[in-house]
Amino acid sequence: MILQMRSHLLLGGGRALYVGRFHVLPRHRFAANAVLVGLDDAFDVVDDEGRVEQHEAAFVRGWQWHSLDFHGGRAAVLFLEPGVGLRHRVDAGVVRGAIETALVARQPEPWTELFQNALNLGPCPLTVDTRIARVAAFLSTPDGEPADAVRVARRVGASTSLVEHRFRDQVGVPMGAFRAWHRMQAATALALGGRSLTEVAHTAGFYDSAHFSRLFRGMFGLPPSKVFTQGLMGTVLDARQGVAPSDSRSRAMSRDGGAPNILLYSRLN
Repeated sequence: MILQMRSHLLLGGGRALYVGRFHVLPRHRFAANAVLVGLDDAFDVVDDEGRVEQHEAAFVRGWQWHSLDFHGGRAAVLFLEPGVGLRHRVDAGVVRGAIETALVARQPEPWTELFQNALNLGPCPLTVDTRIARVAAFLSTPDGEPADAVRVARRVGASTSLVEHRFRDQVGVPMGAFRAWHRMQAATALALGGRSLTEVAHTAGFYDSAHFSRLFRGMFGLPPSKVFTQGLMGTVLDARQGVAPSDSRSRAMSRDGGAPNILLYSRLN
């Protein structure tokens, strides 16, 4: 069974899947929403107030502090685009099967089906207003052009406070986290292509390898040296998906302002 063998990393369409063996992942916050699925057993999710829940599958909001304990077991972590959430409960068994199919095939079609069928996510799940879509498009480019809030707001003809507020409200994470997520994707693709972590850091727009490693660990709970090991089996898929502009008041998903930072599904009895 491929899920019980080596470590795997798939990247494509603004999403990523990492399968490996985990112990304790200390306090961190993902740059994007993530679906976690235990492959050997249940795992513990600890929110920032110290509450512990045990689950077979969980959805964790991006940019919210938490820690994880997989007790040395294997798990799959599916990173979605920033701001993309789930409308239905996660069925751990269905997701495990879809993940194994995607890992065996390593082709765009099973990768897309993993999200469309197992997680009920369509090809364009996030809709924001036109100016925020332009900001997102600019921030997602893997170049080294300065992207502070003042410059970005000037590019779209809006005030800095409006852009910052609407971006976080509609996309779900701050602009800096969104840009960091896309830079991490570019860095991951380079690392999977055989580039050294130093080369990866400079090419993807980080100050140096230490800066890249620090942000990587803060965003994923693991240092890149633990992920990009000799035993890693990685694939980059070409399955682009994007942010769709629309009317300035429209959104693809409603958000409940009182929702908890960590939304948990498939809790064990």
